[in-house]
Amino acid sequence: MKKICIIIYLLSTATHLSAQNLDKLNKEEALKVSGGVQFNAIAYAQNGLPFPSREPFTWYSSGNVNVNLLDVALPFTYAYSNQGGKFTQPFNRAAFHPQYKWAKAHIGIVSMNFSPYTLSGHLFAGAGIELTPGKWKIQAMAGRLNKAVDYDAVEDNLNEIAFQRFGYGIKTAYESKGYGGAITFFKAQDDPNSINYTPLNSAVDPQDNLVIALEGKAKILQNLNITAEYALSGLTQNLNAVNDLASEQKSIVHPMINGNSTTAFFQAYKTALNYSLKTMKISFNYEHIDPGYKTLGGYYFNNDLENYTIAPSFTLLNKKLNIGLNTGYQVNNLSAEQSATTNRWVGNLNATYVPSNKLIFSGTYSNFSSFTKNRPTTDPFYFTGADTLNFYQLTQNASGMVNYSFGDAAVKNNCQLLYNYQESTSLVGNLENGGAFGTSIGQLPEGVPAKTHLVNLAYTRSMSKSG
Repeated sequence: MKKICIIIYLLSTATHLSAQNLDKLNKEEALKVSGGVQFNAIAYAQNGLPFPSREPFTWYSSGNVNVNLLDVALPFTYAYSNQGGKFTQPFNRAAFHPQYKWAKAHIGIVSMNFSPYTLSGHLFAGAGIELTPGKWKIQAMAGRLNKAVDYDAVEDNLNEIAFQRFGYGIKTAYESKGYGGAITFFKAQDDPNSINYTPLNSAVDPQDNLVIALEGKAKILQNLNITAEYALSGLTQNLNAVNDLASEQKSIVHPMINGNSTTAFFQAYKTALNYSLKTMKISFNYEHIDPGYKTLGGYYFNNDLENYTIAPSFTLLNKKLNIGLNTGYQVNNLSAEQSATTNRWVGNLNATYVPSNKLIFSGTYSNFSSFTKNRPTTDPFYFTGADTLNFYQLTQNASGMVNYSFGDAAVKNNCQLLYNYQESTSLVGNLENGGAFGTSIGQLPEGVPAKTHLVNLAYTRSMSKSG
């Protein structure tokens, strides 16, 4: 009983414990235990709203216990909230991540990431593994992605209905001397019999998904390399639909995704060309995502877009000055079937200068402009004014920071001055085009630019000896 009490005390107070490693004759610690607990509470009050936007009192607790036994890492994590049971993927979860050398496992309610086009951070209740022996990297997972949520006529939870969904996947990658490749296979399927009743006005249908992705990288010249990724997603949007496709209409993968008349295939691909020198790096990037592209391995996917970006960076003055630029252009409505087309320019410039270990200067500038042009409906007997409802928005942000540190090992002092400026402008009217830094419509703009200035001065004093 005494030993059990000691173990409980160590886990609850997250102290540090060490024991002898008999195999290594006490040369290093055999057992280490550490961790922490965090608790947050939020109170909410309002007056005049018929339907409050949140609960009057919510709390959230999370914690971790990290056990290292003979170089085997055994981290435990948990999270719990008094609102956890309200969601299909609740806050209430526990995870176990044992690790030994190049092998790591994930057990419980965990998440993994294969790529942005396949499995992308989706929580699942099950197990996963990551192996990195030598030049190989192997990832695999299997588990429940969504749990079933039945329709409740009393609560009228129409937007919360969900079929039980299971998924599994594997990614295998190899890289050596600047050359590498990877292949990903991911499969997810809903159980049509996991819920008892689906209302006629519900848009939720059981789905099936298969994603296959290829990645590669190669060195073209000494300082020039290229990377690329291609993904094909086959999605059956309703497993209950009648399978009346003729054999010549079915692809080779239709049997693997329970294909029927609601099955569609989507592509996504990107490539990057990188060139580096001693003091300069530059990258050219291109990305294409088909309209409607999605997989069941993520919560949300941007689609129907093409991106073109360029990102040069420079290291000057013996690495004391670093300058980076990232700018790009994005367009949507690739199929020309939407009623409006949006063009976006995005730019970001940042610079950091470190003349000494005590003084740091940094600054950033970002620019985001968006232009949406409507396509009016053609009618010989009716004129629509939709072409005068084009929309342009420009947001610019600039900031600068000076950081100065002084003191010694016992007492450290830090002073920081931060300034931030933001300007936002929106225009609506007969706009023919929009540029990266503004547009001219030949008349006064509707609305006044919103400008925000922020200045912050901070002083921090740390006394190391006192903790």
